[in-house]
Amino acid sequence: MKKALSFILIYLVLLITGTLLSTVLYSLYLNVTGFTAGKPLNLFNTPDIIKSFFYVSACICFLICPFLSYYRIRHSYGILQTCAYTLIFCLTWFVIFPANARLKRYVNNNYSSTQPKEALTGGYFRKVGGKIYYLAEDYNFDKTTKVIEINTDEDIPSKYGVVFADEDFELLTAGKQYRDVIIKSTFEDSSMPHFISLQKLVSFGEEALEKGVISYLCFLSLALALFTVYGITAFFEWKLLSVCAVALFSAGILSANTLYFSSAFASFKNHIYEISLFNFLNGFIDNSFLVVANCGLSLLFIIFGSIVFFVHKKSEKKEEL
Repeated sequence: MKKALSFILIYLVLLITGTLLSTVLYSLYLNVTGFTAGKPLNLFNTPDIIKSFFYVSACICFLICPFLSYYRIRHSYGILQTCAYTLIFCLTWFVIFPANARLKRYVNNNYSSTQPKEALTGGYFRKVGGKIYYLAEDYNFDKTTKVIEINTDEDIPSKYGVVFADEDFELLTAGKQYRDVIIKSTFEDSSMPHFISLQKLVSFGEEALEKGVISYLCFLSLALALFTVYGITAFFEWKLLSVCAVALFSAGILSANTLYFSSAFASFKNHIYEISLFNFLNGFIDNSFLVVANCGLSLLFIIFGSIVFFVHKKSEKKEEL
Protein backbone atom coordinates (compact mmCIF):
# COMPACT_ATOMS: atom_id res chain seq x y z
CA MET A 1 0.00 0.00 0.00
CA LYS A 2 2.83 2.41 0.88
CA LYS A 3 4.46 1.74 -2.49
CA ALA A 4 1.21 2.53 -4.31
CA LEU A 5 0.90 5.78 -2.34
CA SER A 6 4.51 6.60 -3.18
CA PHE A 7 3.56 6.21 -6.86
CA ILE A 8 0.89 8.89 -6.39
CA LEU A 9 3.46 11.05 -4.60
CA ILE A 10 5.83 10.69 -7.56
CA TYR A 11 2.96 11.81 -9.80
CA LEU A 12 2.32 14.93 -7.71
CA VAL A 13 6.02 15.81 -7.64
CA LEU A 14 6.30 15.40 -11.44
CA LEU A 15 3.09 17.36 -11.98
CA ILE A 16 4.04 20.31 -9.77
CA THR A 17 7.77 20.58 -10.51
CA GLY A 18 7.27 19.82 -14.21
CA THR A 19 4.58 22.51 -14.53
CA LEU A 20 6.59 25.15 -12.66
CA LEU A 21 9.87 24.49 -14.49
CA SER A 22 8.21 24.21 -17.91
CA THR A 23 6.21 27.41 -17.29
CA VAL A 24 9.44 29.31 -16.70
CA LEU A 25 11.09 27.83 -19.81
CA TYR A 26 8.05 28.37 -22.04
CA SER A 27 7.65 31.97 -20.83
CA LEU A 28 11.27 32.51 -21.91
CA TYR A 29 10.36 31.09 -25.32
CA LEU A 30 7.43 33.51 -25.55
CA ASN A 31 9.79 36.35 -24.63
CA VAL A 32 11.98 35.33 -27.55
CA THR A 33 9.06 35.15 -29.99
CA GLY A 34 7.96 38.63 -28.89
CA PHE A 35 11.46 40.09 -29.00
CA THR A 36 12.30 42.83 -31.51
CA ALA A 37 15.88 43.41 -32.65
CA GLY A 38 17.31 46.52 -31.01
CA LYS A 39 14.85 46.54 -28.10
CA PRO A 40 15.57 45.42 -24.51
CA LEU A 41 14.36 41.91 -23.62
CA ASN A 42 11.48 42.00 -21.14
CA LEU A 43 11.78 38.76 -19.19
CA PHE A 44 8.97 37.14 -17.18
CA ASN A 45 6.18 39.58 -17.91
CA THR A 46 2.84 38.59 -16.38
CA PRO A 47 0.81 37.90 -19.59
CA ASP A 48 3.48 35.51 -20.89
CA ILE A 49 3.71 33.69 -17.56
CA ILE A 50 -0.09 33.24 -17.38
CA LYS A 51 -0.24 32.03 -20.98
CA SER A 52 2.69 29.67 -20.35
CA PHE A 53 1.12 28.22 -17.21
CA PHE A 54 -2.16 27.27 -18.89
CA TYR A 55 -0.47 25.82 -21.97
CA VAL A 56 2.21 23.89 -20.07
CA SER A 57 -0.19 22.46 -17.47
CA ALA A 58 -2.35 21.13 -20.32
CA CYS A 59 0.69 19.61 -22.08
CA ILE A 60 1.78 17.89 -18.85
CA CYS A 61 -1.53 16.00 -18.89
CA PHE A 62 -0.51 14.37 -22.19
CA LEU A 63 2.98 13.48 -21.00
CA ILE A 64 2.46 12.45 -17.38
CA CYS A 65 1.29 8.88 -18.10
CA PRO A 66 4.28 8.03 -20.35
CA PHE A 67 6.60 9.52 -17.69
CA LEU A 68 5.04 7.36 -14.99
CA SER A 69 5.35 4.35 -17.28
CA TYR A 70 9.11 4.96 -17.34
CA TYR A 71 9.11 4.99 -13.55
CA ARG A 72 7.18 1.73 -13.46
CA ILE A 73 9.80 -0.02 -15.64
CA ARG A 74 12.37 0.31 -12.84
CA HIS A 75 9.93 0.17 -9.90
CA SER A 76 7.18 -2.41 -10.36
CA TYR A 77 4.84 -2.76 -7.33
CA GLY A 78 2.08 -5.02 -8.66
CA ILE A 79 -1.68 -4.63 -8.87
CA LEU A 80 -1.94 -1.80 -6.31
CA GLN A 81 0.40 0.29 -8.42
CA THR A 82 -1.87 -0.28 -11.42
CA CYS A 83 -4.87 0.85 -9.34
CA ALA A 84 -2.96 3.98 -8.30
CA TYR A 85 -2.04 4.60 -11.95
CA THR A 86 -5.73 4.32 -12.94
CA LEU A 87 -6.64 6.81 -10.21
CA ILE A 88 -3.97 9.16 -11.57
CA PHE A 89 -5.46 8.89 -15.07
CA CYS A 90 -8.93 9.78 -13.78
CA LEU A 91 -7.58 12.68 -11.71
CA THR A 92 -5.61 14.05 -14.67
CA TRP A 93 -8.30 13.91 -17.33
CA PHE A 94 -11.52 14.31 -15.35
CA VAL A 95 -10.30 16.97 -12.90
CA ILE A 96 -7.03 18.71 -13.85
CA PHE A 97 -7.44 19.12 -17.63
CA PRO A 98 -11.08 20.34 -17.47
CA ALA A 99 -10.32 22.64 -14.51
CA ASN A 100 -7.33 24.09 -16.37
CA ALA A 101 -9.40 24.70 -19.53
CA ARG A 102 -12.24 26.36 -17.61
CA LEU A 103 -9.90 28.54 -15.56
CA LYS A 104 -8.08 29.57 -18.73
CA ARG A 105 -11.38 30.54 -20.37
CA TYR A 106 -12.42 32.50 -17.28
CA VAL A 107 -9.13 34.42 -17.15
CA ASN A 108 -9.23 35.18 -20.90
CA ASN A 109 -12.83 36.42 -20.64
CA ASN A 110 -12.34 38.58 -17.55
CA TYR A 111 -8.77 39.83 -17.73
CA SER A 112 -7.13 41.47 -20.70
CA SER A 113 -3.72 40.04 -21.59
CA THR A 114 -3.15 42.06 -24.75
CA GLN A 115 0.21 43.77 -24.91
CA PRO A 116 0.89 47.12 -26.59
CA LYS A 117 2.13 47.05 -30.15
CA GLU A 118 5.89 47.20 -30.43
CA ALA A 119 7.26 48.75 -33.59
CA LEU A 120 9.98 47.15 -35.68
CA THR A 121 13.22 49.02 -35.15
CA GLY A 122 14.95 50.89 -37.93
CA GLY A 123 18.56 50.33 -38.93
CA TYR A 124 18.30 46.58 -39.62
CA PHE A 125 18.14 44.56 -42.86
CA ARG A 126 15.21 42.11 -42.88
CA LYS A 127 14.78 39.48 -45.59
CA VAL A 128 11.33 38.30 -46.68
CA GLY A 129 11.31 35.84 -49.57
CA GLY A 130 13.27 37.42 -52.42
CA LYS A 131 13.17 40.91 -50.92
CA ILE A 132 15.33 42.70 -48.37
CA TYR A 133 13.83 45.60 -46.43
CA TYR A 134 15.76 48.29 -44.62
CA LEU A 135 13.74 50.55 -42.35
CA ALA A 136 15.29 54.01 -42.17
CA GLU A 137 13.31 54.60 -38.97
CA ASP A 138 11.21 52.64 -36.49
CA TYR A 139 8.00 51.34 -38.07
CA ASN A 140 5.16 53.72 -37.31
CA PHE A 141 1.65 52.32 -36.88
CA ASP A 142 0.09 55.79 -37.08
CA LYS A 143 1.66 57.22 -40.22
CA THR A 144 4.14 56.46 -42.99
CA THR A 145 7.57 54.86 -42.52
CA LYS A 146 10.64 55.40 -44.71
CA VAL A 147 11.90 52.13 -46.16
CA ILE A 148 14.42 50.83 -48.71
CA GLU A 149 13.35 47.74 -50.68
CA ILE A 150 15.91 45.52 -52.43
CA ASN A 151 14.70 42.76 -54.78
CA THR A 152 17.27 39.94 -54.86
CA ASP A 153 15.37 37.82 -57.40
CA GLU A 154 15.45 40.39 -60.18
CA ASP A 155 18.19 42.70 -61.46
CA ILE A 156 16.37 45.96 -60.74
CA PRO A 157 17.45 49.02 -58.78
CA SER A 158 16.62 49.36 -55.11
CA LYS A 159 13.48 51.30 -54.25
CA TYR A 160 13.40 54.08 -51.69
CA GLY A 161 10.03 55.28 -50.50
CA VAL A 162 7.48 55.11 -47.73
CA VAL A 163 4.98 52.50 -46.58
CA PHE A 164 1.69 53.44 -44.99
CA ALA A 165 0.66 52.08 -41.60
CA ASP A 166 -0.76 48.64 -42.33
CA GLU A 167 -0.84 45.58 -40.06
CA ASP A 168 -0.81 43.40 -43.20
CA PHE A 169 2.51 44.85 -44.34
CA GLU A 170 4.67 41.95 -45.56
CA LEU A 171 7.45 42.70 -43.10
CA LEU A 172 5.05 42.40 -40.15
CA THR A 173 3.19 39.27 -41.23
CA ALA A 174 6.31 37.33 -42.31
CA GLY A 175 7.56 37.11 -38.73
CA LYS A 176 4.59 35.26 -37.23
CA GLN A 177 4.67 33.44 -34.77
CA TYR A 178 7.61 35.74 -34.06
CA ARG A 179 7.29 39.50 -33.82
CA ASP A 180 10.43 40.16 -35.83
CA VAL A 181 11.44 38.22 -38.95
CA ILE A 182 15.10 38.54 -37.87
CA ILE A 183 14.35 36.51 -34.75
CA LYS A 184 12.31 34.03 -36.78
CA SER A 185 15.16 33.40 -39.22
CA THR A 186 17.54 32.93 -36.29
CA PHE A 187 15.53 30.43 -34.23
CA GLU A 188 13.07 28.73 -36.56
CA ASP A 189 14.01 26.01 -39.02
CA SER A 190 11.06 25.69 -41.39
CA SER A 191 12.61 22.62 -43.04
CA MET A 192 11.97 20.55 -39.91
CA PRO A 193 8.52 18.93 -40.03
CA HIS A 194 6.43 19.07 -36.86
CA PHE A 195 5.25 15.49 -36.37
CA ILE A 196 3.90 16.20 -32.89
CA SER A 197 1.94 19.36 -32.09
CA LEU A 198 0.85 19.44 -28.46
CA GLN A 199 -0.59 22.89 -29.11
CA LYS A 200 -2.97 21.45 -31.68
CA LEU A 201 -3.92 18.52 -29.42
CA VAL A 202 -4.52 20.85 -26.44
CA SER A 203 -6.80 23.01 -28.59
CA PHE A 204 -8.66 19.91 -29.77
CA GLY A 205 -9.20 18.82 -26.17
CA GLU A 206 -10.43 22.25 -25.06
CA GLU A 207 -12.82 22.47 -28.01
CA ALA A 208 -14.14 18.97 -27.26
CA LEU A 209 -14.71 19.97 -23.63
CA GLU A 210 -16.75 22.98 -24.71
CA LYS A 211 -18.92 20.87 -27.03
CA GLY A 212 -20.09 18.59 -24.22
CA VAL A 213 -19.61 15.28 -22.48
CA ILE A 214 -19.80 13.04 -25.57
CA SER A 215 -17.24 15.09 -27.50
CA TYR A 216 -14.90 15.11 -24.51
CA LEU A 217 -15.21 11.35 -24.05
CA CYS A 218 -14.30 10.94 -27.73
CA PHE A 219 -11.23 13.08 -27.15
CA LEU A 220 -10.31 10.90 -24.17
CA SER A 221 -9.67 8.03 -26.58
CA LEU A 222 -6.29 9.73 -27.15
CA ALA A 223 -5.71 9.98 -23.39
CA LEU A 224 -6.72 6.34 -23.02
CA ALA A 225 -4.18 5.26 -25.67
CA LEU A 226 -1.41 7.12 -23.81
CA PHE A 227 -2.61 5.67 -20.51
CA THR A 228 -2.49 2.07 -21.71
CA VAL A 229 1.12 2.37 -22.90
CA TYR A 230 1.69 1.31 -19.28
CA GLY A 231 0.69 -2.21 -20.42
CA ILE A 232 3.93 -2.74 -22.37
CA THR A 233 6.31 -1.58 -19.61
CA ALA A 234 7.02 -5.17 -18.57
CA PHE A 235 6.74 -6.78 -22.00
CA PHE A 236 10.54 -7.10 -22.43
CA GLU A 237 12.97 -8.65 -19.98
CA TRP A 238 15.58 -6.10 -21.00
CA LYS A 239 14.45 -2.80 -19.47
CA LEU A 240 16.09 -0.67 -22.16
CA LEU A 241 13.80 -2.26 -24.77
CA SER A 242 10.79 -1.43 -22.61
CA VAL A 243 11.97 2.20 -22.35
CA CYS A 244 12.34 2.38 -26.14
CA ALA A 245 8.93 0.76 -26.66
CA VAL A 246 7.19 3.27 -24.35
CA ALA A 247 8.92 6.20 -26.09
CA LEU A 248 8.17 4.84 -29.57
CA PHE A 249 4.49 4.09 -28.99
CA SER A 250 3.86 7.32 -27.04
CA ALA A 251 5.43 9.40 -29.81
CA GLY A 252 3.56 7.36 -32.42
CA ILE A 253 0.19 7.97 -30.74
CA LEU A 254 0.81 11.72 -30.44
CA SER A 255 2.10 11.89 -34.04
CA ALA A 256 -0.86 9.98 -35.47
CA ASN A 257 -3.37 12.16 -33.63
CA THR A 258 -1.53 15.31 -34.75
CA LEU A 259 -1.51 14.08 -38.34
CA TYR A 260 -5.25 13.37 -38.18
CA PHE A 261 -5.98 17.07 -37.63
CA SER A 262 -3.51 18.30 -40.24
CA SER A 263 -4.54 19.52 -43.69
CA ALA A 264 -2.41 16.77 -45.29
CA PHE A 265 -4.79 14.15 -43.87
CA ALA A 266 -8.00 15.86 -45.08
CA SER A 267 -8.35 13.95 -48.35
CA PHE A 268 -7.60 10.64 -46.63
CA LYS A 269 -10.30 11.38 -44.03
CA ASN A 270 -12.83 11.97 -46.80
CA HIS A 271 -12.13 8.47 -48.14
CA ILE A 272 -12.27 6.93 -44.66
CA TYR A 273 -15.66 8.41 -43.89
CA GLU A 274 -17.08 7.04 -47.12
CA ILE A 275 -16.87 3.63 -45.39
CA SER A 276 -20.36 2.87 -44.11
CA LEU A 277 -19.25 1.91 -40.58
CA PHE A 278 -17.45 5.19 -39.86
CA ASN A 279 -20.11 7.20 -41.68
CA PHE A 280 -22.72 5.61 -39.40
CA LEU A 281 -20.66 6.17 -36.22
CA ASN A 282 -20.12 9.81 -37.14
CA GLY A 283 -23.81 10.35 -36.58
CA PHE A 284 -23.27 9.65 -32.88
CA ILE A 285 -19.66 10.60 -32.08
CA ASP A 286 -17.03 13.01 -33.39
CA ASN A 287 -14.07 11.72 -35.43
CA SER A 288 -15.23 8.11 -35.23
CA PHE A 289 -12.21 6.70 -37.10
CA LEU A 290 -9.78 8.34 -34.66
CA VAL A 291 -11.80 7.13 -31.66
CA VAL A 292 -11.92 3.56 -32.97
CA ALA A 293 -8.18 3.58 -33.78
CA ASN A 294 -7.21 4.94 -30.35
CA CYS A 295 -9.53 2.55 -28.51
CA GLY A 296 -8.36 -0.41 -30.60
CA LEU A 297 -4.73 0.35 -29.79
CA SER A 298 -5.63 0.79 -26.12
CA LEU A 299 -7.32 -2.61 -26.08
CA LEU A 300 -4.23 -4.16 -27.63
CA PHE A 301 -1.98 -2.67 -24.93
CA ILE A 302 -4.36 -3.83 -22.19
CA ILE A 303 -4.36 -7.38 -23.55
CA PHE A 304 -0.56 -7.40 -23.79
CA GLY A 305 -0.23 -6.05 -20.27
CA SER A 306 -2.69 -8.58 -18.84
CA ILE A 307 -0.96 -11.51 -20.55
CA VAL A 308 2.46 -10.42 -19.30
CA PHE A 309 1.10 -9.92 -15.77
CA PHE A 310 -0.43 -13.40 -15.57
CA VAL A 311 2.64 -15.03 -17.17
CA HIS A 312 4.89 -13.38 -14.57
CA LYS A 313 2.58 -14.46 -11.76
CA LYS A 314 2.57 -18.03 -13.02
CA SER A 315 6.37 -18.13 -13.27
CA GLU A 316 6.68 -16.72 -9.73
CA LYS A 317 4.45 -19.54 -8.39
CA LYS A 318 6.55 -22.14 -10.17
CA GLU A 319 9.71 -20.71 -8.61
CA GLU A 320 8.12 -20.86 -5.15
CA LEU A 321 7.34 -24.57 -5.66
